[in-house]
Amino acid sequence: MNPSDEKKETNNRLDEKGDYIFRFGIDSQREENPDEPLVDFVRCQLADLLKVIVLTYNGKRVKVTGFQFLNDAEREHEIWVSK
Repeated sequence: MNPSDEKKETNNRLDEKGDYIFRFGIDSQREENPDEPLVDFVRCQLADLLKVIVLTYNGKRVKVTGFQFLNDAEREHEIWVSK
């Protein structure tokens, strides 16, 4: 890669203010329940994030298995759905 190509590649990752642009793909093959696209979207995003971060509570690591929406606290959705 020559220097001008490297500069173009770097510029494609920056917005007009010079901030980095992050893009995350959504794997369409992971559709467990197409009737609930928002649940599936949040599940996939959480699962992907938990591959690179660890959640903590008061400095101690916690393992999460699910999530709830604030407007439906009675229902818990699993992050990792067994097939």
